[in-house]
Amino acid sequence: MFGFFASHRKIVLCVILISKYSTAFEKHWLPDLEWQTANNWVDGRVPEIDSRVIFPQQTRHAVGIDGADDLKLSGIDLSNQGLLVLPRNGKLQLSNSRVDAKVSRWSKEGNFFWADPANWNGSSIATPHLERVPCRMDDVVLPSVNRTLSVLLPVREVEVKSIRLSNEEQPFLEEEWTNFQDRREFSRGRFTVKYTENYFSQHAKYFCQESSQSDYLEEICAIQRSRCGFTDCEYPLTVEGHCCPYCGGRVSTSEHISLVMVQTAADEALEGYTEKIAWHTRRSWNGGVEVLVKEKGDYSGIVIQEAVENLREMLQRTGIDVTIAETAGAAMKDSRLAVTLGPLLGTPLVAIALLLLAFLYFGYSLEHVLSGCMEAVSSIRDGIRADKQKHGFARFENVPEGNVRIVDVPGTSGREADDDNIVKGITQVAGGRFENPLYRSKRDKTEKSKILDAPLSLATLKSQMDDQLENKEMDTEE
Repeated sequence: MFGFFASHRKIVLCVILISKYSTAFEKHWLPDLEWQTANNWVDGRVPEIDSRVIFPQQTRHAVGIDGADDLKLSGIDLSNQGLLVLPRNGKLQLSNSRVDAKVSRWSKEGNFFWADPANWNGSSIATPHLERVPCRMDDVVLPSVNRTLSVLLPVREVEVKSIRLSNEEQPFLEEEWTNFQDRREFSRGRFTVKYTENYFSQHAKYFCQESSQSDYLEEICAIQRSRCGFTDCEYPLTVEGHCCPYCGGRVSTSEHISLVMVQTAADEALEGYTEKIAWHTRRSWNGGVEVLVKEKGDYSGIVIQEAVENLREMLQRTGIDVTIAETAGAAMKDSRLAVTLGPLLGTPLVAIALLLLAFLYFGYSLEHVLSGCMEAVSSIRDGIRADKQKHGFARFENVPEGNVRIVDVPGTSGREADDDNIVKGITQVAGGRFENPLYRSKRDKTEKSKILDAPLSLATLKSQMDDQLENKEMDTEE
């Protein structure tokens, strides 16, 4: 009976030790540098036979040509640095340059840093940047043996628990990994990635790295700060190991608590929010445990508030003391465009207002100022119109509904002549006269006017005028 309890005690002790130090994760290297990957080319297509391939001048990494046996190109523009990795028995043939050859451009530039959080998988978006890269208790998984690897190692030495290839189940031994320091896959003068020597040191529980953590974090943030973007929350949190303002929530517990216990309670409390939020349970640098909550997509603040409240209640019901439960406040809209354009648009308005006050101060009335402004605007407008209308012309068109017409030729009816000419395809203009377009008669348009034939003598003209006056007098008397 005593032996059973003794063995049971050992099992419990083993479980406690495992739960105390089971904060390790697998971190997978993400960059794909293969020739056959369509997304690695600008046009989204793998180069065809007899194509011309252009690599950017700043391509400082290796490109692997695997699976393209006997590749034939019409031309290739290599970069200043970088490697072109061929398979063991592969060939690269160059044919005569063709004018009509299709051009394919490699889309990636620069180095691929070990300290770049975007190059590693295995963490959620709620995880601080420092913990997204391999830490001293993490297992590193590199691409398989038939994939191309190009890594720029950290400046300072860092430690990891183990390193293996994705097609292998067992990690490299420490001696095997040390032999990789002369390989070209790792671009750095010093081989700075080592295996962890002391698994159960005091710093292993709290810190990603032991002695070089501050330098490691600074190298990470030098890469990450340019990606922070707009802070879309009112009161962003300051999170250990995170390079940007943190828009999310946080629930912190007391110092002496099991990390696994808090993580289990968090998974249960936030189970219904898996499509909306992500969370990460970590041990803070002072020894406590905290759960970080971050919203998937744009920050709204409402979902974070509900999740943090549910998590706080769950931890308290479990008997875990909650010391801090906070969120980043309300959502903020991106107003950078307004801030940029504000001075450009506001400065002229301020200048106009100051001029108006100056005129009023020197005795000008508001009416005089406004009239002067209107005259200035109208003069500018007239000048612009004059510049645009330097050349013009007038057109007179002989249409029935027009205001300017050619008078009917004597001896013919206007409508009959027009119809007859339309049938014959003749446009009769000779002999007609233009009516004055500036004079609009108030008489009935059906009234016929008598047209005098030229030439006339002065006596004949005088007798005709007298006859017209007599006829008007007779009409008046009647």
